[in-house]
Amino acid sequence: MNKIVYYLKYRKAYFIVGILLVTVMTLLLSDSDKSTYLLSATIASLLLFLYFYNKNLKLMDYLKNTEDELHLYQDLLREDHNHMSLDSDFFVVGVDPKLSEFFGLSKEELLGKHLNKLINLEDYPEQIRDLVSRDGYYKSSGICIESNKKISVSITKQKRGSSYQKSYHLMIKSERDEELLRREMRERLFIDSVTQLPTRLKLFHDIDEHKENAIFPRSTLIYIGIDNFDTLNEFFGVDAGTIILKRVAEWLGRDLPSSQAQLYKIDFSHFAIFIPRFITTDDLERYLQTMTTRISKEEFSFQGSIFNIELTAGVARGNEHLPKNAYLALKEAEKIKKSYKIYSEKEEHQERFLHNIKINKMVKEAISDHRVEPFFQPIFNIETNQVEKYESLMRIRREDNSYATPGEFLDIAKTSKMYTELSRAMIKKCFEQLEKVHYPITINISIEDILEPRVAQFILRNLKRQKFGNYITFEIVESESISNEIKVKNFIKKVKSYGCQIAIDDFGSGFSNFGQLLSLDADYIKIDGSLIKDITRNKDSEIMTRTIISMAKELNMKTVAEFVSSQAIFDKVKSMGVDYAQGYFIDRADPVLLKNINQK
Repeated sequence: MNKIVYYLKYRKAYFIVGILLVTVMTLLLSDSDKSTYLLSATIASLLLFLYFYNKNLKLMDYLKNTEDELHLYQDLLREDHNHMSLDSDFFVVGVDPKLSEFFGLSKEELLGKHLNKLINLEDYPEQIRDLVSRDGYYKSSGICIESNKKISVSITKQKRGSSYQKSYHLMIKSERDEELLRREMRERLFIDSVTQLPTRLKLFHDIDEHKENAIFPRSTLIYIGIDNFDTLNEFFGVDAGTIILKRVAEWLGRDLPSSQAQLYKIDFSHFAIFIPRFITTDDLERYLQTMTTRISKEEFSFQGSIFNIELTAGVARGNEHLPKNAYLALKEAEKIKKSYKIYSEKEEHQERFLHNIKINKMVKEAISDHRVEPFFQPIFNIETNQVEKYESLMRIRREDNSYATPGEFLDIAKTSKMYTELSRAMIKKCFEQLEKVHYPITINISIEDILEPRVAQFILRNLKRQKFGNYITFEIVESESISNEIKVKNFIKKVKSYGCQIAIDDFGSGFSNFGQLLSLDADYIKIDGSLIKDITRNKDSEIMTRTIISMAKELNMKTVAEFVSSQAIFDKVKSMGVDYAQGYFIDRADPVLLKNINQK
């Protein structure tokens, strides 16, 4: 009898097939007419098909649930948390040794305690149990009763073998005070360690603050570069370069153009002066002529060697695009070999207008002719010593089959109505690549893309339909404040539900709103290339990079170093604990993802 039950229970498919075949054969051998047994055979085949179709649906559901669970466990294991096991009534049945130290209790004291005796949570056990059953996990914050520490808690079902047990897995991490973390980051990122001057991040912050709060927001920004600083640094050494920077900083600080002026150290060999008011052309020229002439007559010495220093300056005035315009003026002054250049909107307007028309025409034709194409650059996992994914980089293929980079067209496209279509075209091409090759890639999107329904809905529809979210990391490239934080967070939550990850791109270049950064639930921080490319010769870049790495570890985020162009830079970021490297030293971007993977 038991064998018959076993047979029926575990061999139902064969049993049903047998019954159907017997039925068909009986009809065939009976006196029924031809139409009767043909109908019977058709019905039998249909029943058999429906049975196996139903079995297949159940199998697919099981595989999907198993896959979702595996991803959840991977996420949990990726985090460095303390953990314990709970039974179905939330009593402790297993303890990680580190957790004993966390609670200040021995393993024996923890075993058998109820969760409510250890942690004050927002929800009751019954609610937690329901949420875990519905979503597969429970995440919340709570208070450790023993130490009164604020902590983050994750609870999932315990999985043993191939069946679920009525027990739970709990992970805990301490939460640092967000305001304290933000304040520490500002102090470390806003002050230059060599000159003790405010940094570029502080400059951007002060410009934005002035624009928001001033009744008359027009202001003046002067960018100042030390001529031939690379040559001086290489000839006399890094120590001499540090001394030169300190002395130039002291010299500039003694004679600023206004009592309201603030001096900044913005990168390797450049300073900036921000004056929160409009300076007339006559006053500016008088100051710039005096500054550049006087310093050229100063004698600087290092270890017995005497040399002169010359400066070049670029100036912008107004209330929009000050850093960009001051930089353009500085580059123009260097190009024409003048001591300074004052940016003039009138001079630039006609030339820029004609250039913009040309670029907009190129972008429009590229979208129409499907010539917006992704190049793919490897992102190298330093720990595993392997390429783990590829960043997709936008290019426009010109009619002569050469390629235009985003620096040539992206800013101009953003001022036109074509930017949305340009983003969609690029994202679509990336999705098409993923249909051919299931391999992890990153896709750059801006806050503007997220807030634009035509782009955001296009992304979400494809993620739902194509089921390749696990292969995608979205890099958020916007470095300004987020205008609609709720909408952005909702978008991030939705794409993460499809298995996507989030990276913050160019961190360290201008993302000064740390509160918003902390709220984006990012998985990666990509350290700005301007810091990495100078990291072997600029102490400030090294200190800022270490600060970002330290912050990322606090937030359980992975770090990616961009612009890794040499063995020396690679070795440096590796020694500092960066997780991933990207740049020409690893490999250049390639237009064909398949080719890259096949050559690995």
